Amino acid sequence: MFAEKRDRVTSKSGGWTIGGEATLHGYNIHQELTHQTSWIQVLLLSITGRLYDGNQTRLIEALFVATGYPDPRLWCNRVVALAGSARVSAGAALSVGVASAEAKTYGGQAEYYAARGFSECCRIFQDQGEDDLIIHMKAVLKKERVMFGFGRPLTRVEERIEPIERMAKEMGIEDGPHLATVKHMEILLKRYRLVLNFAGYATARLLDLGLSAHEVHQFLTVGFYLGLPPCYIEAFENEPGTFLPIACEDILYEGVEERELP
Repeated sequence: MFAEKRDRVTSKSGGWTIGGEATLHGYNIHQELTHQTSWIQVLLLSITGRLYDGNQTRLIEALFVATGYPDPRLWCNRVVALAGSARVSAGAALSVGVASAEAKTYGGQAEYYAARGFSECCRIFQDQGEDDLIIHMKAVLKKERVMFGFGRPLTRVEERIEPIERMAKEMGIEDGPHLATVKHMEILLKRYRLVLNFAGYATARLLDLGLSAHEVHQFLTVGFYLGLPPCYIEAFENEPGTFLPIACEDILYEGVEERELP
């Protein structure tokens, strides 16, 4: 197998003929995609190989807008602000900001595990009913101590879902089986004071579009991106090192005492 691959690059996704056409999953990038599709449609096409219609993708695009908070206190935004304050280049700073959102608790990995969990919960709820779903959820909570897609740090209010729900209603987009299951799970999880978080909501929406857990993870990797550039730019334009500077007395040192060196 390795011998066949030597000095050869193959692709099922598409390619570019030097000086000529460029294709993506069977679509001509210049003649079709450039003037007939949105960036979100092409991103979904790149990941899934399927071209979704405008209504579906407008709703999915709104997910990115709804969570693009330009607040440098948020962890991934803080990373890019620190990078900007250190005069790091935009490409490096923004890449690190995206990478820092790859967290298991409230980030990219959580969305992957939520997608896997929601798929199983949806299957159980559809095929076996609520009682078996409750048994499964209790087993997950006992083993994992967490239900991915539920819970939020600092607050139990999730302000980002309602605008998307209103938009979906206005567009005539109904809940699919995954989102319906997840909303029912939220009712069952009230006793644990767990609310459906935005990552869980977005994950369920994408599963209902037919994305796999791995595809959901890839797509939501840039979910927080809109909040990164403002934090980077502001810190970059301020005096270097003035974003969250730390003085020596701010550090609680518990190591060995100061000593003379020979």
